[in-house]
Amino acid sequence: SALQVNNKIFAMLSSDRLVVKLPRQRVDALIAAGDGERFDPRRNGKVMKEWFTLDPTSELDWLPLGREAMDFVASGSSRL
Repeated sequence: SALQVNNKIFAMLSSDRLVVKLPRQRVDALIAAGDGERFDPRRNGKVMKEWFTLDPTSELDWLPLGREAMDFVASGSSRL
């Protein structure tokens, strides 16, 4: 249940929440705005700095976030 571009994941669902890969600064801004948190895949406090989990109560649209993530990963700017 993941979306890929150039064989690299840019968006997925985890526990029924949208998770997208974005630049670290963008993730920081989304968190500061109260729209979600960094992705913690193992739920052990070791978060992924370029992965953002959208809060279910956020009013942000999923589609623009997905497109932004796809563009980011397709550009090759993301770390792997």
